[in-house]
Amino acid sequence: MGKFKVLVIFLSLWLTSDLWATHNRAGEITIRQTGDLTIEVTVTTYTKTSSTQADRDSVKVFWGDGSSEYVFRINGEGTPLDNNRKLNYYVASHTYPGRATYTISMMDPNRNGGILNVNPPNSEGVPFYIEATYTFLNPQFQGYNNTARLLQPPIDFACVGKRYIHNPNAFDEDGDSLAFEMIVPLQDSGLNVPNFIPPQQIEPGIDNIMTLDPVTGDLVWISPQIPGEYNIAFIVKEYRGGVLISSFIRDMQILVLVCENSPPEIEAIEEVCLVAGETLNLAVNISDPDIGQLVKVSASGGPFEIEGNMAQLDDGPGGFQPQPFQAILSWTPRCEQIRDQPYTVIIKAVDNFFDTTGLVDLFAIRIKVIGPPPKGVEIKNGGETFELSWDLPYACDAAADNYFRGFSIWKRNGSNQFELDSCETGLDGRGYTKIAANWKGTRDGRYFFEDGDITDEGSYCYRILAEFAQTTPSGQPYLRVESIPSDEVCLRAKADRPLITKVSVEQTDLANGSITIKWIPPDPVALDTILFPGPYRYELLRADDINSADFQPVAGGTFNAATFEGLKKDTMFVDPGLDTRTHGYRYKIDFYTGSSTTLYGASQSASSVYLTVLPSDDASLLSWAYNVPWDNYHFEIWRSDAGGQFSLVGTTAETSYKDNDGVFNGIDYCYKIIAYGDYGLDMVPAPLINLSQEACVIPVDNVPPCTPQVSVTNICDEANPGTPADAFVNYVTWQLPCTEDDIAYYIIYYSEAHSGEFVEVGRVDHPGNTFEHKPGEKIAGCYMVVAVDHSGNQSPASLGVCVENCPVFELPNAFTPNGDGQNDLFKPYRSRFIETVDFKVFNKWGQVVFSTSDPQINWNGTNNGGKDVSDGVYFYTCEAYESQGTAPIVLSGYIELIRG
Repeated sequence: MGKFKVLVIFLSLWLTSDLWATHNRAGEITIRQTGDLTIEVTVTTYTKTSSTQADRDSVKVFWGDGSSEYVFRINGEGTPLDNNRKLNYYVASHTYPGRATYTISMMDPNRNGGILNVNPPNSEGVPFYIEATYTFLNPQFQGYNNTARLLQPPIDFACVGKRYIHNPNAFDEDGDSLAFEMIVPLQDSGLNVPNFIPPQQIEPGIDNIMTLDPVTGDLVWISPQIPGEYNIAFIVKEYRGGVLISSFIRDMQILVLVCENSPPEIEAIEEVCLVAGETLNLAVNISDPDIGQLVKVSASGGPFEIEGNMAQLDDGPGGFQPQPFQAILSWTPRCEQIRDQPYTVIIKAVDNFFDTTGLVDLFAIRIKVIGPPPKGVEIKNGGETFELSWDLPYACDAAADNYFRGFSIWKRNGSNQFELDSCETGLDGRGYTKIAANWKGTRDGRYFFEDGDITDEGSYCYRILAEFAQTTPSGQPYLRVESIPSDEVCLRAKADRPLITKVSVEQTDLANGSITIKWIPPDPVALDTILFPGPYRYELLRADDINSADFQPVAGGTFNAATFEGLKKDTMFVDPGLDTRTHGYRYKIDFYTGSSTTLYGASQSASSVYLTVLPSDDASLLSWAYNVPWDNYHFEIWRSDAGGQFSLVGTTAETSYKDNDGVFNGIDYCYKIIAYGDYGLDMVPAPLINLSQEACVIPVDNVPPCTPQVSVTNICDEANPGTPADAFVNYVTWQLPCTEDDIAYYIIYYSEAHSGEFVEVGRVDHPGNTFEHKPGEKIAGCYMVVAVDHSGNQSPASLGVCVENCPVFELPNAFTPNGDGQNDLFKPYRSRFIETVDFKVFNKWGQVVFSTSDPQINWNGTNNGGKDVSDGVYFYTCEAYESQGTAPIVLSGYIELIRG
């Protein structure tokens, strides 16, 4: 049968059933705040057009404050859509008595019939319930709260065996952060619909998986297996400052069809950072696996909702057109569109498989609009202060609604020459401290800031951020956003003393190691040589650890000069006779003026780079440390193999490195680090290059295997278990979640109780991954598995996997105690893990004629006195216990005793 015949038959059956079906397909509740305690609620529903008998011109909304009202539809009789669907909007306003959290809800008594995964086959009798939970914030300090709007309708088509994707295209005009979470559809507050089956559990398998991305909202189903209608639900959560302030439920429907068609395909960049004022021109490539299929493309999302500054999608001639083709998404956001959360644009491509519609592919593009950096930052010494200035006007000076709040000034000791990412804003975690905020001071036609806190020696480095925020009615900022940082500018404080620029290990040895120390002399402008005339003296001091403050004079490290010019001749020293193999060293320089022995001042201290290397399995683990006043921003790792020449094996900006490229166990490797640094000062040449000592290691296999993942099966996992000989066997199986080629064997541990001691019960050679264990006459207990490699390294024990007994006790309803050897005793026909029973048999007058605690019962038809009871029907009660203190299996019924 061709695809069109299959489709016509299916749709005919579907539309015929609609004549008898009822109402709601999908919907949600969204909220807009219009006053300090007033909200406007929109209830959006999608219903069956043909269900005229269930059409609602109004719905009852419960406001969550004890009141309710009928809210009328605002779009006439509803807006008819394709495929027997109708869109309805119900809008009303409500004023609350005070700030609190309220749940606004709507329940309709009818869903549409024929939903495969909601109480099948009777979904039409299941109520349709949606709700939104809303918190009134303090508007004077936190602003108003509007829920997100979902711009993508909650009704979709899918095809059997084809990938399906839905994105709600959530747009929060406030810029709050959103999260998405799958839930079971509801029939009332806190009450799930009955007999709900997740769509992926209808014909389950590895090719039937549904996922919801909690960040982007992408709902992906790979792939539907059975045609029909499915309903699912998810909750959209809204956070401000990390605090949940609202949430609402989308209950949506997916119609899965049998169709010989594949959806279109979209290719584009998924995430873009865009500086406000710059223009985005992003290529969107559209194609379709079905040759000759026409495709129409459209776009929606937050950038298309901004009046006066909407994004555009140029798709050429538009409408359905031959593919492949390329569309261009363009947008030039203004400064008012800067925000912390990205905007989402959903590109929708639909083919013409059904002539005017067809299968759809959705592609989410997340656009983060960021503030431009302040430009033209300069710094100069103002004597007792450092003076910062930068370009005026700033690119966002004229942002509407006071959205640009001013600048923040950030400061740190020493430079941090990090590379700015195109999407990186703010300076948190970069070692800077904010020293001013909301700053708009000016001088001489430029923005201007003066820092008078320069008491410590060393270099001070600065960056500037622009700050943006929405404003409450009382003028308070909320939802703050920071721009890209400015370039860094630095200036040296206390320049009237030496500045160390090099502490580099020249020779590695336990006793004859050496370190070169270099420095630059005091700045002649900063040092008043009239007030502090010569002679001058440097005294080099050393501490025997990179973090030690116990400085002692270095032999030969004193330098004298009669004049200041003479100081420039002695700016380097090689410190010999050191144990550089096991020690790092820290240096500083004391500076003396005149004939006085009084210290004028000291340089900042600086240490060597000290390298530590540890062995690993076919790898070396390197880490290094230092204590310097400049910024070490780049490191080279050099290696010598078995005493050979050193060669470069890697680079990093971190202070650790794993070298496993061409490294093998049992071979001696030696390493050294070359560090590249910078003060960020114009007067100091850059980069500053310093070497660590050499450190050697012989790699060994000391890495344990990864932890096995364990499962345990037994008779309790059978759908209808009997009592075979292996009824008391636990089958322990495991898998390794990593690739291991060095496993020797596995150790299996068992504990009778959840909190008991684990004991070894067996070993299995690799590659075996199954172990049969019979604990006794019961199977309850817990298991762990440890993997052991050929070097004896043991993995961490797996998580304890516990199993319980699954008691079963079932009785017949007749027996024939006539002595023929067949069915002479009344006993359970299925019994497992039962320790004792309380079994009683009653005659028709309610008298107990037989009782026992024997779990096999073994009633031979006599009473407690040993006499035969008459043929007939007897009533029994039974409580079967797994063990003392456990809940019993409770049975009762009738027994027919037949001797004839």
